[in-house]
Amino acid sequence: MKKHLVFSLVLVACGSNGEIADGGTDAGNDDQVSQDAPLGDAEPGVPITGLTPGTWSWVDFPTAFCRDGTPTGIGVSPSTTGSKKLMIFLEGGGACFNAQTCGANPAHFAKSELTNVFIPAEGSKGIFSRTDTNNAVADWNMVYIPYCTGDVHAGNAPDATVPGVAGKQQFVGYTNVTQYLSRLVPTFPDMQRILLTGQSAGGFGAALDYVQVARAFGSVPVDLLDDAGPLMANPYLAACLETNIANLFGLTKTVIAQDCGTDCTDVGNDLALYWAHLPKTFPNSRFGFVDSTGDSVISSFFGFGANNCTTFKALSPAQYEAGLLDMRAAVAQSSNAGLFLYGGTDHTTVVSMYTTRSVHSPDAGTIKFEDWVKSLVTDSVTNVGP
Repeated sequence: MKKHLVFSLVLVACGSNGEIADGGTDAGNDDQVSQDAPLGDAEPGVPITGLTPGTWSWVDFPTAFCRDGTPTGIGVSPSTTGSKKLMIFLEGGGACFNAQTCGANPAHFAKSELTNVFIPAEGSKGIFSRTDTNNAVADWNMVYIPYCTGDVHAGNAPDATVPGVAGKQQFVGYTNVTQYLSRLVPTFPDMQRILLTGQSAGGFGAALDYVQVARAFGSVPVDLLDDAGPLMANPYLAACLETNIANLFGLTKTVIAQDCGTDCTDVGNDLALYWAHLPKTFPNSRFGFVDSTGDSVISSFFGFGANNCTTFKALSPAQYEAGLLDMRAAVAQSSNAGLFLYGGTDHTTVVSMYTTRSVHSPDAGTIKFEDWVKSLVTDSVTNVGP
């Protein structure tokens, strides 16, 4: 079991740091890479300038921090077609809540001296491709939020301590996103629709940061595509594990109390209530979730809740699928929420499996994932799978 546990934790860290490159372009990368002078640091509310359409540029945020206290920032690639739509992607990379998990989780974002040269870790694959006609967001403006806070992009707990982990941990993913939004909103002031997405830790983050993103952009509809970041109810996500993480990362102050309010009053089960809160609170937006029915990575992550968090035992595929079906039932009354569930134990879809994933339905035939995403961002969202 020990070997399996360590392997699973490494997998949870998939999609870790995007790269600040040395220059040139990523092999197969559709976007060019900016090599001009750094874009500089502006005060909140000031638009990001100096961006080139079709080019990834790095933007420093000197008061946005990784969990080791080093500064971080974001990558921005404007549309080449003048699109009035924006995709915001949150990178994956595990979570840091004990010595084992923190050891497999990035504590900082690696940067070269050319701090404005940025290539997403995912390159131009899947949802990042600007040339794939199957990609529903190919011509959209794109923002990439790297992951180095260890708190699924949702923390508001600076100077936290984790038993067995040296030093103070800056769990400030939520407040980092707040800073990014302060400049992204004036940079993209006339958007017609926004897609907030991410995979693994970034999937959790996209869901947990949803309300503040929607609040920042005001009347602009913000759709959610959560890839493999399930907000399951107890007992699938054990109450003890949720409570420990919520307290450690400070979710109780922001996501639960501020962004969910009276809809989240069941300690240890509030993340599932938050999931149900979203579609009913934002009826003009659409909420999608994608995952395999036996995701081996998240099943292992939730295994830390076994026996009231005293032992480790990964969820079985049957238990994990039951948790997903419970998530689907929680939003069954909302016509603007749907899940794309496929068989197996794979982890994440929007990059590596974006144009190859499909599910056969006896009623509707074969439904391709990319077509389901296109419907999500243009018309409606449906349930696909068991």
